[in-house]
Amino acid sequence: MFNLGDLTLGTSTSFPAEATHVPTLYVPKHDHSEYLHALLMATLATIFGGIHCAGWNLLFPTYIEQKLWHATSLAVIVIPIILITMFFIFKPLVGSRSNDDNMRRRTVIAAAIFAVMYVFARLILLGQALALLRHQPPDAFIAVDWTKFYPHIS
Repeated sequence: MFNLGDLTLGTSTSFPAEATHVPTLYVPKHDHSEYLHALLMATLATIFGGIHCAGWNLLFPTYIEQKLWHATSLAVIVIPIILITMFFIFKPLVGSRSNDDNMRRRTVIAAAIFAVMYVFARLILLGQALALLRHQPPDAFIAVDWTKFYPHIS
C-alpha cells in the first residue's frame, strides 16, 4: 500500500527519488481483493446516479427531456448493481468451470452490453445537463453581491 510518504519522503520503490509528480491515471498496487475493488467501484457509480436523482422534480423544458433524465438517472443507479451482481455470481462459476467457454462468452457479452448502456446513460446525462443551460429561469441571471456575505470591519 502506498501513501503520501512514498512521494514526499522518497521511500517508495515505485517512484524514482527525483520524481516530481504522479503519472496520469496512476493506480498503486494494493493488497485488497478484486471483489472489494469491484464493490467499491459499483458503490461509487450508484452514488453518482443517486446524485442525479436529486434533480427528479426539477423543471425541464419538455416532457421528453424530463423522462429522459429520469430514465438515465435510474440506469446509472441500476446498471452498476446489475454488473456487480453478475461479477459476484458468475466469476466464481466461470472460474470453477474452465471448460465451459459458452458460459464465459455469454457473461462477457452481457457485461459488455451493460457497460455500453452505462456509458450511453452517462453521456446522455452530460448532454442533458449542458442542454438544460439553454432554459434558465430569470433568477439565474441575477448577479450576487458577494461582498455582503464576507465578514468585514466597517
